[in-house]
This record gives sequence, structure tokens and C-alpha cells, in this order.
Amino acid sequence: MKRSNRLVILVGVLLAVLAFVGIVILLGQNTTSTPVEARTVKVLVATENIDIGDPVTPDVVEVKEVDPEAVTGTRFSDPSQLTGSPALYPILAGSQVSQESVGLGPRANICITCQLQPGERAIAFQVDRVTGIDFLVQPGDHIDIVYRTEIQVLQPTADTVDASPGEQQRFEPVTGLEAAPTVKTLLQNKRVLYVSATRIKSLVDASATPSPGQANTQTPAAIETVIVIFAGTDADAEAIKFAQTDQSIIGPLTALLRSAGDDVIEETTGVTLKILVETFGIPIPDIIQVVLPTATPAP
Repeated sequence: MKRSNRLVILVGVLLAVLAFVGIVILLGQNTTSTPVEARTVKVLVATENIDIGDPVTPDVVEVKEVDPEAVTGTRFSDPSQLTGSPALYPILAGSQVSQESVGLGPRANICITCQLQPGERAIAFQVDRVTGIDFLVQPGDHIDIVYRTEIQVLQPTADTVDASPGEQQRFEPVTGLEAAPTVKTLLQNKRVLYVSATRIKSLVDASATPSPGQANTQTPAAIETVIVIFAGTDADAEAIKFAQTDQSIIGPLTALLRSAGDDVIEETTGVTLKILVETFGIPIPDIIQVVLPTATPAP
């Protein structure tokens, strides 16, 4: 009798467990799952065509939400982030305005060829802190480029100075004027495509990592030079290449920053010592002769 009662209780417990499991399954099937909303991000889209050099301001863009995978470059999320920087390449109406399009964003994503117009070439030259205007030149700026070098001054030799027409003259260096400086503006109104910092040392060397608890006393290395890339022609590239072959002067090329919208081409004469004297009135120092008194002979 007792064994039968135990069997009934056991069967009842098993039935209760099965009933509980069934209820859980039924509730799970009847539960309505909440659909996950598609995730989007905000980007800026041009409302009109923006040409190279045009200022990109909040009034020429609008906010649009797109799928994260549809983002082009490094996105802006709000028009207030635009400061009027010039467009580095054409932006068609309806296209996204990325940080790279106005010279911002990761440098690896900057497209140089996208910024070139037909017939243009990307040309690079190096400047230091002085010749590069304290590294204030930015992509989209327009610059002039001034060249300085030193030229050996020659004069006819004494035996050929009065040579007759048709006779071959010989020349020799002028003593004291072996390296006369000369300066000339080579190129004007050139659009900057890219400015890259160089010779920047790593703050922390992998072989000199400070031990735990030890402060890192290393300081950032100063930027010594930068590479400026601008849009020009093959003829411009020839002039820059010729100027760069002169290694006797540190920084033979100097960048001059233009104001926005200034496209005036100035006729320059260049500068030599003679021009400084004749045109700018630089005085030439006189030679001072000191006459020593004649010693009176002893009686």
C-alpha cells in the first residue's frame, strides 16, 4: 500500500514538471519580440555643387541619416563643425561632405589625385620653420614660392678684357664675390594640396618603455621640417627640381601665404646686391683709410 502511494506521488511530480516546462515553452512562443530599429548615423550632404577652393560653410550642406556602412570618409555630424575651409576637390550636390574634403580627418584618407584638375601635377618641396611660415600653411591655401641661391660672380681675365669682337673671352671669379646671393619669386598663386610633418620621433621607444610606476620623462620632438605638396604644371616641377638641387643653402625655397581669393600675378625683378643698391638705396660702406703719423727720427 505504501509503495503504491509513493508511486502515485512520483508520477504526480513528474506530471507537474512537464506541465511547467510546457507552460514556459508556450509563453516563449506567444511573446512578441520587439523589432530592433535599424541604426543610422548623421552625415552632412552638399545641397549644391562645391568647386575646388570654394568655402564649405553650413549654408551649403544639410544633415542626412545614413547607414554606418554608407559613410564616406570621416564624417561631420553637425553643420556647426564647418568653419569655411576651402574644398580640396569638387563636391557634387547630394554627395557627402567629409572631413578629408576640407583638409581634416586622418591623413591616410586624403586623396591627392582627387584634388588635381586636368593638366595639374602634384609637386612637393621641403620647408623649415622659417621658410614655411612657422608651419601655418594648410591644404587649400594658395602660396607663392621664392627661390634664393648663391651665384659665383665672374669677370673677364686681364688679358681678354679688351678682346675684339669674335675673340674668345676667358673669365675668372671676382675676389670677395665668390658667392653672391640672388633671390627671385619662381611661382605664384599655387594651391596647396597637402602638408605633411616629417622627422617626428616617437614619444616612447619600444626598447625604452618606462617600468610600471615610473613616469615617462620624454618630451615630444620638435618638428624640424615639413613637406608641402601643391598643384602645378610640369614646367613648375622643373623649376622646383632645379632649385632643390642647390644644397648649399638651408631652405632655398620659401613659401609665401596668400589671402583668400587673391589671384593677382605680380611682376617681380628679383633681388641682387646691385638691385638693392640701385632700386632700394642700400648704402655701400666707404673704405676708411687710417693714416698713421710718421715717426720722428731720433736726434
